[in-house]
Amino acid sequence: MKNKLMKVSLLLFLMVLIAGKSLSQNQSVRIKAEHPRLILSSADIELMRGNALSGIEPWKTAWEKLKSEIDGYADEKWKPNVYRGDASMSFYKAAIRDGSAARDLAIGYQITKDKRYARKAIEIINEWSSPKNAPGTYFDPNKFYPNTGMLVSRGVFAFLYAYDLLCADNLIEESRQKQFKDWLNVLLPHVKEGARRWAANDYFGQQYYQNHIVAEVVGLMSIGIILQDDELVNYAYNGETNSRNIKDVIEGMILMKGQPPYSGEPGEWPTQDGEIMDRYRHFVLTHHGYTTKPNRALQYVGLSTNLLMIAAEMARLNGVDLYGYVAPSGENIKLPLIFYADFYITKDASVKGGFYSGEDSWINHNDQAVFTLWEVGHARYPEEKIFNEVLRTNDRTAHNLHLLGPVVLTHGRCIE
Repeated sequence: MKNKLMKVSLLLFLMVLIAGKSLSQNQSVRIKAEHPRLILSSADIELMRGNALSGIEPWKTAWEKLKSEIDGYADEKWKPNVYRGDASMSFYKAAIRDGSAARDLAIGYQITKDKRYARKAIEIINEWSSPKNAPGTYFDPNKFYPNTGMLVSRGVFAFLYAYDLLCADNLIEESRQKQFKDWLNVLLPHVKEGARRWAANDYFGQQYYQNHIVAEVVGLMSIGIILQDDELVNYAYNGETNSRNIKDVIEGMILMKGQPPYSGEPGEWPTQDGEIMDRYRHFVLTHHGYTTKPNRALQYVGLSTNLLMIAAEMARLNGVDLYGYVAPSGENIKLPLIFYADFYITKDASVKGGFYSGEDSWINHNDQAVFTLWEVGHARYPEEKIFNEVLRTNDRTAHNLHLLGPVVLTHGRCIE
């Protein structure tokens, strides 16, 4: 009888365990009611402040660099350059400039509590979200037709980041909060339309997974979190009617050994665990009348990995662990960080089989594919010793990360 009861208890335990795992895999995002809720938690902000003001490297030099930059932004001579035209690429470039300034000012405010930085960040946000001839009201579909959803998603992100950090201290009055959210509702249809265009055009040459796809789901998720739109955020996270929700995108973007790469990729290069689908940007390809430049694989796989991690950062603050999520065929956000780490340790694009040979110049070349990805990776996967090595072999004080900015300050941890 005792053995029978033990067997029944074990069976019940296993059923609960399996059910719990199933629930955790299918849980919904629960958007935080209070700010901050996008990238940094209150505990993250406290840690950032302590590190930045500690006088210890690498934070000492990184903070001095950021402070010099935001002192320039806070000067009355520095003005935002709001773009109100109909070309989404021009919108993106202007928004990246001014949104990044607002984000860095907001980060600087959270480090120092100096209201001078907050006031300038709010001024930038207010000018961009002004309802008078609002930026992004209309984009000509004959200009950058495949790109607009991606450009708006990435262009607005730093504004969202800045807004979240400022609202954490109740620094934006309610009327201005409404103005900002109204602007987001002007921009949101462009992101949705961008995703529709890709699906309607068979992903412009059957590019079923690549950086545009990740950017658009990040755009939906980030705007939804700031708007506290549960339906939109969960549509982006794991919506059954969304064939490019973030869980599907993790599975589609990350390659596993033996899986086929993009169908238009020339040659027969084998795939390895953790490669990113955008690796085909190593080659010259033509899509929708646009011919790509060669030897850009590391740039674009870095960008897509960055965007996947931003999705995981947002999910982390809102009740979901995308860093721990493993897709049915084994894909996980940690895998590309492991695979590409050696490129940024050796500074040699020919490692790992030679597929990326000729791309040495893109290693740490710009803010889309630099070693700073591993600042965030090390914070979220501290057990991975190779991530320490990436940071140890690079100047941690010198670079920002695309969209996330000065990550050595916001995410940097001690290395062994």
